[in-house]
Amino acid sequence: MSEQGRQRDTEPLAAAGPNAAAALEQALLLAVGAADLVLDHVRQAAERGQGLLRRSDLRELLADGVGELRTRGELATRRITTPETDNYLELMACRAVRRAGRSHE
Repeated sequence: MSEQGRQRDTEPLAAAGPNAAAALEQALLLAVGAADLVLDHVRQAAERGQGLLRRSDLRELLADGVGELRTRGELATRRITTPETDNYLELMACRAVRRAGRSHE
């Protein structure tokens, strides 16, 4: 590539001045910071995973987790399959209003 061709390729960045270079540097620093944050979280998760694997009660811990998930699943299916019932507090309030109306008669 000729010298003129190289000059034309760098002209837009140079013409934009220091603001473009500062913006590019800012974007690069943000990307590197985000990558460092992600890697730090991955490292922490790996350390927690290693700690879990070293536990002597891992089998019981997994059994408890499976039982908890099963219970949550049962509750969720009950919420979905049972017809909606009135709110308990609303039912009690309606009963109280009916009783109060009868006592005034």
